[in-house]
Amino acid sequence: MTQDKKTLYAHNDSLHGRFEQQTAHWPQRIALSYRNQHLTYQQLNQKANASAEQLRSAGICPGDLVALMLPRGLDQVIQLLAILKAGAGYVPIDPNYPVERVEWMLESSNPICLLTQPDICDRLWETGLPESLSKRVLWVDTHESLSITRTIADSERSALPSLNNTDTGNPLTIAYIIFTSGSTGKPKGVAVGHHQVISLLDAVIPKLRCDHTDVWTLFHSLAFDFSVWEIWGALTTGGRLCIVPQDIAWSPDSFSTLLREEQVTILNQTPSAFYALTQTESRIGAQGAPALALRNVIFGGEALNMHQIKRWWTCYSPGQPRLINMYGITETTVHVTWIELTPNMAETDGSPIGEAIPGLDVYLLDNTLSHVADGEPGEMYVGGQQLALGYLGRPDLTASRFIANPFQPGERLYRSGDLAIRREGQLFYVGRADRQLKVRGFRIEPAEVEAAIETHPAIQRCAILPQPSNNAQTADGLIAFLIAKPNMSALPDALTLRHYLTAQLPVHCLPSTFLYLETLPLTVNGKLDQSALLQHWRSQQHQNSHQRRLDLLHARLTVTTQSSHTKNREGDCLYE
Repeated sequence: MTQDKKTLYAHNDSLHGRFEQQTAHWPQRIALSYRNQHLTYQQLNQKANASAEQLRSAGICPGDLVALMLPRGLDQVIQLLAILKAGAGYVPIDPNYPVERVEWMLESSNPICLLTQPDICDRLWETGLPESLSKRVLWVDTHESLSITRTIADSERSALPSLNNTDTGNPLTIAYIIFTSGSTGKPKGVAVGHHQVISLLDAVIPKLRCDHTDVWTLFHSLAFDFSVWEIWGALTTGGRLCIVPQDIAWSPDSFSTLLREEQVTILNQTPSAFYALTQTESRIGAQGAPALALRNVIFGGEALNMHQIKRWWTCYSPGQPRLINMYGITETTVHVTWIELTPNMAETDGSPIGEAIPGLDVYLLDNTLSHVADGEPGEMYVGGQQLALGYLGRPDLTASRFIANPFQPGERLYRSGDLAIRREGQLFYVGRADRQLKVRGFRIEPAEVEAAIETHPAIQRCAILPQPSNNAQTADGLIAFLIAKPNMSALPDALTLRHYLTAQLPVHCLPSTFLYLETLPLTVNGKLDQSALLQHWRSQQHQNSHQRRLDLLHARLTVTTQSSHTKNREGDCLYE
């Protein structure tokens, strides 16, 4: 699937340059909001300029990498802008991450310095900062400014990747390093340039028809690349960026209230987070709550379940707001495809992801890099202007995932590891090539099992995970985590569900365990938290094991007591 690249302009500008253009157009418009705090474009630009000058004074040079670990708030965006204005690239680190992950991200990205706050470091490193890190910390005070206590000496400057360039107008200039989830090992740092993000903006903003009147949310962690789209979608079009406080992001009810109070028009959500919001909207809509001001809702980060979307259309008419599914990958700069969803798609198999956005190509290929026929699954390979620069410090991995494009000499393709099929010119996401599970020798696609369970009239959502096994090559069974539909008077038990599923699935695909939950836990990125689900399962297993031991003990005591009563009819006490 190919889009015409001739429709795109050459990009010699930068992200902060685009922001500065909007500052010139709309100096007094609100650019940034957080709770009751607001900054105009002019104020935000002035604060970022001041911090950028402080960074330069501290010894930060163009081409450096600067780690950014701050809580949600105005200072996050101020310092991010300042880093770019200083000519450096930012490495966002979520302060909620475990210390082991934080240390790995710092070690592998090797930033010239870390912008953070003392309370964050005190919480992560209770015994004090590691010596290797203490020399590189620049503190950010509560007034969105830097507290510079030292400068970076040339002798401390470590070698940066050769793909870096000190010219912010050069396509090879790093804008940020974002680490992937690390589902197949330790997280990998993906280097993305200004050029790639600007290509994304120029391809998608016109399709959204958004401008300076729009209000966007910064819902996601800076360490999740969805935030790149949220921040620059707003600040390069003159819109207002509303930073969602962490406590509100974790509460669908509170988030629904914020959307109304702030009159948000552009919302970006992972499907998991949107399903939770849909539940809230369904409930309060029935109570007469005013409609949201949303014009566009953009999905990304996870596969979309169209059956879950149907409930939204009972609250809002199709197209009001538009629901847009955008498949994407960190390595291809947030978004790759686009499709506007309609109710008739709810009955289709697979997750509709549409067609490539302008400037990108999506090929469905087999193991020999040959095209697959329509209707046949193939791995998605992505080519075009948004491909990341590569993996930081991992030339071997970069070479294996970013390969030569056999259809466009001199260009690259990114091997996604995702499977899709094409029907009538549209792409449908099938699943991860590596998500297939092996249970007792059988290969199983979890999405197929989830979809079957969700057809049960009592079940609203399902997540399937493999039951941990001592054998790394296979699982002992499947665990089904279930969310029941509201107001169910009785919930089907495991036997009932297995009987229901036998009409749709082979026996080896039937889950061995079914667990009901109030909600499915989400990560800080808004995706399904598989680790938390498995921890819940382990806790349940421990409780069940303990209860079985108690039941066995009770049964033995009952037998012993009955035997004693047979011998001692007068009811002699068994214990003294």
